[in-house]
Order: sequence, then structure tokens, then C-alpha cells
Amino acid sequence: MKKSYLNNPGTLKIDLMLRGIRLPREDGPLAFYGRAGEGVDIVLPGGSPVNVPCGEEFTRDSPYVLKKAGERWLISDTTGEVEVRPVKMPEFLSRTTGEGTPYSEIATVHGSYVLILPKKECVFFEKKVECSYCAGGYDERPGRTHTVDEVVEVVSAVLEEGVSEIIYLSTGFTEDDDGGIGFLTPYIEAIKKRFNCLVAVEALPPKNNHWIDRTYALGADALLYNLEIFDEELFEALCPGRARFVGRKRYIEALRYAADIFPNGTVASHLIVGLEPPGSTCMGIDFLTDMGVVPILPIYRPRPGGALRIEPLNAEVIIPIYRHLYRAVKKKGINMNWMRDISVVTTPIEGRLIAGEKTGGISGLIEKFYGTRLGLKTAWGLSTLRRKLRVKEIEED
Repeated sequence: MKKSYLNNPGTLKIDLMLRGIRLPREDGPLAFYGRAGEGVDIVLPGGSPVNVPCGEEFTRDSPYVLKKAGERWLISDTTGEVEVRPVKMPEFLSRTTGEGTPYSEIATVHGSYVLILPKKECVFFEKKVECSYCAGGYDERPGRTHTVDEVVEVVSAVLEEGVSEIIYLSTGFTEDDDGGIGFLTPYIEAIKKRFNCLVAVEALPPKNNHWIDRTYALGADALLYNLEIFDEELFEALCPGRARFVGRKRYIEALRYAADIFPNGTVASHLIVGLEPPGSTCMGIDFLTDMGVVPILPIYRPRPGGALRIEPLNAEVIIPIYRHLYRAVKKKGINMNWMRDISVVTTPIEGRLIAGEKTGGISGLIEKFYGTRLGLKTAWGLSTLRRKLRVKEIEED
């Protein structure tokens, strides 16, 4: 008999992402919100959000079933069941901008934050050096660039509906020396000028560190430079564009510098679980946390017809990686409250459940507080104050 993970939300989240779920016919996937239309978003016991694959071929054999019992929703397997909360699609995603663009083309909800992609384009595909595992859809014909006014309109709707207080700005990969920050600058400035919300930015490491200082001064509250793969040989083999135009060394230099500029726990980097041996991922976790960088570990999901195929992962193999993640972040005293509640990845703070630790005492109260809207508002205020003090200090030097 397969081991059941129902009683631990941390391990259940991982197994659900790996094996998917089966839905009752009368409540198909369109009844709930999913990542870019894929799967369903569900909130597990304890509040962890998860995007669960459904309707794909591999999910037909999933032991997990989502079913309704009166007004309650349950996930069951052959051993029992737990109550969960499916997430309805946010209302704002059904609207269009004043320029006629569907909001859903601009924004996607990922649990506690909203991803906004003003421009979907990647120079790596143009130069035939794209990452072999890419699932971002950058191989499709690039869409038009969404205007600052459109993005501001969408952010306003997000905040008004209370969907999220965290806006995550990302852009396709570019050859520009600034790593894409020059393109994102008017969007960051407009959002920060009009709204009291947190802004996270994903870009390529810039050629020079002064762009990192500028990113912080612009108003970015969190920053991601995604290394993706720690092993040097695999990085060059699977990420030829990143290796050629940025280089692993520059990723590391930029992350180390950024971790000294931004507040504790607000600089992060993805390491994709499943694209290198578990031991290599754990080495990457240790390396990043030694610099004060938060490792974010998405699980590799092969695209149908994608160029890169690997043997299916299983929870028994990768759960120890997330246990190691939590312990490494905790050991280095890195703040876990910024990178949390993400539906498409298990975050370090969720690793506590996997490690068998319970939340309690003052630290538990702090974590619960920063998971609330008031807590996020407080974080925004502290981040803004810290930024003003640092920018003033630099100007006086």
C-alpha cells in the first residue's frame, strides 16, 4: 500500500503536485481557478495553497479525488479524507482593460501573489539557445507589450478585490545590460506611486551591480535571479542561453550583492527539483542560504510534447529535499515570511510541516501576523522606510 500523506499538509502539497487529482464530473476544472487554466487551486488544512494538475493523462491514475459533501469539499485517497477549500476564479480575471485586453492575458494568480508579465518575449528562443525545460510559453509568437496604464488598471482591480497585496513583475529574457530592469522601471514606478503594495521583481542579473542598487531604489521589495540548476555542467547543458549571455558566475555574484542590499529574506532564486540529482539540489540550497538567498524549489512538470522528458518524480525521493530546505533556511536565520503561500511551489516556511515541527510561541505569532493583510501592510511600511534610509545614505556618501 502506498504511503498516505493526507495528515501532513506539507507532504500532501508535494504529492498532489506530483500526482494530480481526479474531479467529479459535475464539477470539472472550469469550476475553480487554476494556474493559467491548468489544474485547480486548492487551500489545504493550515492555509497552504496548491495548484493541482487535473485532466492530464497522468492524473487519471491519481489516488486523490476531490469531492463535495454537503457544503464541504474533501480530498480523499484510499486511507481517508481531509477538508479543503477550492479557490473560485477571481472576478477581476473576467474583465478587460480600457484598451480591450483581457486581464487574464496580463495577470495570473499564484496563491498569495499576482504575477504580471508586461511583455512575453525571450531572446533565447530567437537565438536558438533557450532553456530545454522551458514551460513559460516563450516559444510562442510574442504578444504585444502591455502599457503602463493597462498594468496599473489590473493592479488596481487586484487590490480592490483583495486578491493579493503582492505584485510580482516579470519580463522575458533580454540582452540588455540592465537585465530587463530598464524595461520594468516605468511599471515599478507607476505601481509604487499609486498603491501601497509589495512588489517583487524577476529579471536576469544585470551586467553591473549599480542596476541592483537602482532596482531597490525604484521600489522593488523583493528580487529574484533564478539560477534554476546548481550543477555547473547541467546548467550549461540545459540553460545554454543563461550560460552564454549571463554565466553561472554572474548569477552568483549578483545574488550575493543583492542579498546585502535588500532586506533579509527578500532575495530568492529558483532551483528546479527534478532537473539534477537530489544531492546537487541540496548543495545548491546550502550554497544559496550561505549567501542569505532564499531557495525557491519548483517541481519540474514536463510539457506535453516538450523537448525535455525525465522519469516521473515521486514524493519519497523529493520530500527530503524540502525538509533540508527548511532546516538550511532556519539555520542561517533567513526570514521565511516574505516568500510564502505560493500555490505552484512549496516554500521554506511550509517545510516546517515536512520537518515535523509545529508553529508556536512568539515566532509562530509573527508568522501568522505576516500572513494577514495587516501584516503585509506593515511589511510594506517597514520596507519603504528601510529603502528611504538606504537611498539617503548612498546619496550622502
